Amino acid sequence: MKARIILHCGAPKTGSTSFQHLLYANRPLLLEKGFYCPAVSRKKRVRDDVRILLGEMSKPENDNQAYRFHIGEVIEKIRAETGCHTLIISNENLLGKPFMGPRRKFYESAEERAERLHLALQDYDVDVRFVIRDYAGFLPSWYVQQVRMGSAMRFSDFLHGYDFKGMNWAAPVSALRRHFEPGRVGIYDHADMIADPIGFLRAMFPDVMAALGDRGRELPNKNISIGAGMVERYRRWSEIATRISPSPRWRARIHQIGRRYGLLPLERFSRSPKLVMPDDMAKALRARYQADRDALRPQRVPPVSPGASA
Repeated sequence: MKARIILHCGAPKTGSTSFQHLLYANRPLLLEKGFYCPAVSRKKRVRDDVRILLGEMSKPENDNQAYRFHIGEVIEKIRAETGCHTLIISNENLLGKPFMGPRRKFYESAEERAERLHLALQDYDVDVRFVIRDYAGFLPSWYVQQVRMGSAMRFSDFLHGYDFKGMNWAAPVSALRRHFEPGRVGIYDHADMIADPIGFLRAMFPDVMAALGDRGRELPNKNISIGAGMVERYRRWSEIATRISPSPRWRARIHQIGRRYGLLPLERFSRSPKLVMPDDMAKALRARYQADRDALRPQRVPPVSPGASA
């Protein structure tokens, strides 16, 4: 019997991290019910972590049969050691980042990555989940995350530096539907998660949430958004880190130290308003998202009414 794999591949800034922490906090319970999810560990060797292995398939040196065969070996080893019937692989970067350095188009590498994922997992029953989000809300949130991770780019430069006119969720969605069975590719709308997070996850992952039972109600709130003032502090610290060291490795370490011991503790005291798109751009992006959503037809999750049973 083929092993089943639930492939949760993004998008970033759509609640992925909170879902991952829900899984990790309940790994023993899930494994008892036959579900396995890799633990998050920076110290873990890449060759032993199927979540990271799949994420690194885009590297040119990994585009070969030997690398794909190794992924299969790791999956079979996990099955033999745990007795699980389902692997839950949640990594919001499996299709690449929405904008990646010199690649200025939205999800420019999605087609290539979806094809490689399919080749690596073609011997398994794969269910794919992907969440789309209103561009006007997604872009500021994505920018803030990049600044918190070390980017010194100003918001104005970000808005003029990428191809927002060609931005369309059809790129990742079409790639997934093309390379996996369309009926097993679930596309969902982030707005429904905001309205009812637990109901949203129950619709996306019904058997996983059923296995969690009451534990599934304890959804952690991770990656809480910060205000524009705090974003500017992060950005300035990144500029300082760049001036201190030209080495990317040391620059990242300097940024991490400042983030951990200075910026993160400061976040709780920040009360500045959130970063938002300029009004005219936001209006145009919302209209385009509405049209794109109508074309892609994500599975909608109506919120539970106050009087309904959970």
